[in-house]
Parts: sequence; structure tokens; C-alpha cells
Amino acid sequence: MRLSPFSRRRDEGAVAVVDRAPFLALLESDLREQVRKRLSRRKIPAGKPLYQAGEPADALYLVESGRFRVVMAERPGRERVLQFLGPGEVVGEAAFMAETLYVASAEAVENASVLRLARADFDNLLGRDEAVLQYLATLVARRQEQANARLAAESAPEELLALRGYVTAVYSPRGGAGVTTLAVNVAIALAEQHPDDTVLLDLDVLFGHVLSDLWLEPRAVLAQVSPVTLRGLDRAGLDQYLLKHASSLRIFPAASRPEEGQAITGEHVRSAVTALRRHFGYIILDLPHAFGDVTLVGLEMADRVLVVATPERITLADLQESRRIFTDVLRLAPERATYVLNHPQPYSGVTAAEFASATGTPWTEIAHGGEAPSLAALRGESLRGTRPTNAVARAAANLADQITREAREVAALAGR
Repeated sequence: MRLSPFSRRRDEGAVAVVDRAPFLALLESDLREQVRKRLSRRKIPAGKPLYQAGEPADALYLVESGRFRVVMAERPGRERVLQFLGPGEVVGEAAFMAETLYVASAEAVENASVLRLARADFDNLLGRDEAVLQYLATLVARRQEQANARLAAESAPEELLALRGYVTAVYSPRGGAGVTTLAVNVAIALAEQHPDDTVLLDLDVLFGHVLSDLWLEPRAVLAQVSPVTLRGLDRAGLDQYLLKHASSLRIFPAASRPEEGQAITGEHVRSAVTALRRHFGYIILDLPHAFGDVTLVGLEMADRVLVVATPERITLADLQESRRIFTDVLRLAPERATYVLNHPQPYSGVTAAEFASATGTPWTEIAHGGEAPSLAALRGESLRGTRPTNAVARAAANLADQITREAREVAALAGR
């Protein structure tokens, strides 16, 4: 029987998800192929449960597409969101490993598809595989640790609970990667989705081009205010420093001259981000590429880090060093970083697949946008406003959608 093109694409998609799933990537190819043959697919419409509390955990589920929220009922009419899970992630592993009934429910938040491995097939194929069992045990422990951390956060002082803003840092280990262009366009895309609730903090204190790219003149800058004063600013006080773009985006410039930027410390950054989080839902940080105090504090305070690279061989060495600092110095969880391969030039050197193989993480790719990004900057225009179909503008809109979804999930996990 010949498979239709749709069926072939669907099966290829399942293979791709299986290969990306960490606990199956541990397997030899022959065993992984046996597992693939035992997987069955289930489609779950948005709003419908994959499983409910009280049902037997008789299968292990791997998300193929869409997203799920895992919730536990605390009392009638009140539920606690435990997790949000997406493609490549395992669902229901704790009850499955313990061979108990589910104590929580998993519900699709958008149309979703899962790959199901029945308990009998798991036991026959993977039940004695030490690497898989260790991975699942570690996953259970990590998710329990995350749940405990959220419970601890809920008992934090009131001033910390008021910090609602979701912080995204845009960073590259090398100059010329297009960090400012991407930061500006992501921020504008967010401002269009969330009017008067998005701010861009320009922390490239020596060579920042955010203001010149948008043809804005600073009234006051971060370098001119002390960290103590920053911590006490209300929204009206912040407005004295923020410039307003036509999209409703606010811009907080760090310095107007390079020598001013030398006076900015990590404490300035910490105080500024804390103040902005009280009054804005979305904060974008445009970071310098050198690992000074400004960059390190910005990365530490970010909920999401967009790491931008250009397709050059030399960039790979810089990325490896950056990842070491993320792990060893900042203790940045790997899932907090998104890697973006940008093509500011028309030529293509190292491919996204090579970057993914070298770093062991998936990469988002931004195609060459032609001359439009440079022309928009020269004219002081928003690329999102003038060329919304440009590759860079489309990528910025997609990243803004991802940030919006993540911010809502973080709020739901925090019970806000």
C-alpha cells in the first residue's frame, strides 16, 4: 500500500520527535526503531484531556505537537497549574514510573498530538535500560524540584510577588550578529500585541544603536540615576527616563555617550530591571557582547535568553565558551536559552544543523532579510512597520509570539 504525501510527512514528523526526545536519543538506532514501531498516535483537541486524575497510568506519552498543561485540583473550583509541556517532552512520567493512578490531569491548551507507548511495550523494550530509567528518574526529581521552588516563591515577600514583568535578554558573544536589530523588532512586535506594556532597556552601553535606529533623542539615561533612586521609582518617575515609540514601545537608554556607559554597574542593571518589572509585562534587554557586570547581571535576571550567532566557523568557539559561562558562572538552566542563527549577509557558511550538532541544542534560523533592515535603520523606521513580510520582521513576530506564550505560562504557574 502506498502512503499518501500527508501520511509520509506525518510519519517523518513522528520520527523527528522521537529522535529529539532526550530519553530515546540515548538508545541505539536499532532499539529506537523498535520503539518507533510500537508508538501509537493520539490527537487531542484544544481543551480536552489527555488523561485525568484518578485514571491508571498505563502508558508513557511523548508530545509530538501542541502543548499541554498539567493541573491538580486543590478544592472545588480551584486548581494549581504544575507544568506546561511541549513537543519532544514526556508527559505523565511520575505516575507511570510509580505505577500508580494519576494525581493530576493533563489538558491540551491547543490542538495537540501525542505518541503513546503502552506499559507492556515499555517493559519489554526499555524496562531494563539503565540510561532510560535514570533519565526518567532524574526528570521526575527535577520537575518535583521545580514545583517546590514555585511553592517557595508563592510565600516570598510581597514586593517580590509584585514583579510581574517577563524579561527577555538578547545576546551574542560577537559583535555584528544583528542583536540590536532583532531586539528592536521583537520589542516592537510585543508592543503591538501588548500596547503600553513593553519596554526595551538598551544596555549596549558603549556602542548601542537603538535610539539612532529609531531616530529618537534621549531626555535622560540610566547612567544619570543612582541604583538607590531607581529602586524607588514609580511609573510616573520611570516615564521621565522612557522614550515612547509610535508602536507604544518604551525605550530606556543606558547612556548617550560611550564615556557615560563606563559608569554603569551591574547594580544599575539590577535596580532598573526590578523597577521595570513592577510596571511592564514585557522587558527586552539589548546586551553588549563582552562578559562584564552589565551583561552578566542582565543574563542572570532574564527569564529567556535569545543567543544570536552568525553562520561562521569562528562563532562556534565563542558559543562554547558562552555556554560554559552560562552553566558554570550563572547557573543558567539550559531550557532558558533559545539559540538563533541570523543571516545578516546573503552568504551562508556553517549550517543550522552543524550548529545544532556542535552545541547539542536546536536552533531557530532567520533568513537573510536583504537591505531592508539596514535601510529601515538609516531612515529611523520600524522594520515591523514598513516591511512586515521581511524575513527578519517575520522572525521577530514569531519570537514575540513565543515570549507572549511563555510569559502567560509563567504567570499561570505562579498562580497570577
